[in-house]
Amino acid sequence: MEEQVNKNYRYERKYILPKNQFTLTIQSLLNKNFYEVYNSRRINNIYLDTYHFNSVTENLEGLSNRKKTRVRWYGNSFDMSLKTIEVKIKNEFLNRKEKLDLGRFKINNFSSINSDVKFLKDEILVKNISFYNEIVDTIPTLYNSYERLYFYNPIENIRITIDNDLFFYSPITKSKYYEKELIIEAKFDKKTFFLNNFQNLNLTRYSKYVKGILKTSFSKTFY
Repeated sequence: MEEQVNKNYRYERKYILPKNQFTLTIQSLLNKNFYEVYNSRRINNIYLDTYHFNSVTENLEGLSNRKKTRVRWYGNSFDMSLKTIEVKIKNEFLNRKEKLDLGRFKINNFSSINSDVKFLKDEILVKNISFYNEIVDTIPTLYNSYERLYFYNPIENIRITIDNDLFFYSPITKSKYYEKELIIEAKFDKKTFFLNNFQNLNLTRYSKYVKGILKTSFSKTFY
């Protein structure tokens, strides 16, 4: 059973970093046998949650087992592109994703997010009833976008991503927020002995979704 779990889940740690440490961190990665495995690209997400923000509540309460649902695509925000819906399942520090390709379509603008997601949900109902059941009672609660760089250390089997230029928009309140820091994620399997030996990295519970919701929809300060 444990072997099966290891095939599906990966460990994940997140760190925050001031933007002025960006170049130094890249150099540090290269010096520690990491190399860039993909070209950097823009990532866009629309998060789906219940009217009562259940996913936010589960995160703030620190529940070990929780889910988060989002529509994801790459490139310019409002271009025609392939969209995917993902359910990210978290179990302590272990994570896995369930995905469904939705085909190519366009999010027209910020104002059309609600109607575009309604169209998507109708498409999901036709394609996959189990995914539809996951999202039937949800609404679009947050859009976010950021530039991501990808690094890999084949010796230690560690993947690291660096997210920069984070932007958040609420389709509920129409508020916007720009993140002032970099977000670094390290992903590795159970057999890897991972040490945070990079200077100036602070381990965090940072959730892009929760941060965006609290900055655009609620007045409460979490970070």
